[in-house]
Amino acid sequence: MALSLAGAPSGAFGATPSQHIDTTVVTSLVNFEFNAFFGPPFPVISCELDHNFKSPGAKPFSQAYCMSSTPKFTHHVVMMTSGALKKCVGATCGSNPGLGTPDFAPGTMVKSGPFTCAVLKKAVKCTVASGHGFTFTLSTITKI
Repeated sequence: MALSLAGAPSGAFGATPSQHIDTTVVTSLVNFEFNAFFGPPFPVISCELDHNFKSPGAKPFSQAYCMSSTPKFTHHVVMMTSGALKKCVGATCGSNPGLGTPDFAPGTMVKSGPFTCAVLKKAVKCTVASGHGFTFTLSTITKI
């Protein structure tokens, strides 16, 4: 989470007029959603971490999923626990975050099951223990 020190006297908190607090969110929920919020005018990147999640009538599964949709470009990526990726680009590749999905600012790390995702300045980077993963921006998906 970012801390704004607007209105604080210059130098009141050290050499820099603002501070940054890194936050780590660790969850044991089988389904955890979050939005990477970069501030206006940038749209959010929505992510979902599933760890042994079981839909009715289906086998449990684990995956990390991130997506972004703008008027010009929609895409998503799914990563399995092995680090294998499935990418989708196009109008049918979008989804909506659930109601009440928290927004996390750059500097936030989210850990759930085998997945670790970091909200960076303009991207989300998700990995598994092997180091495999992806970096997701509003326009690209890069395999790690």
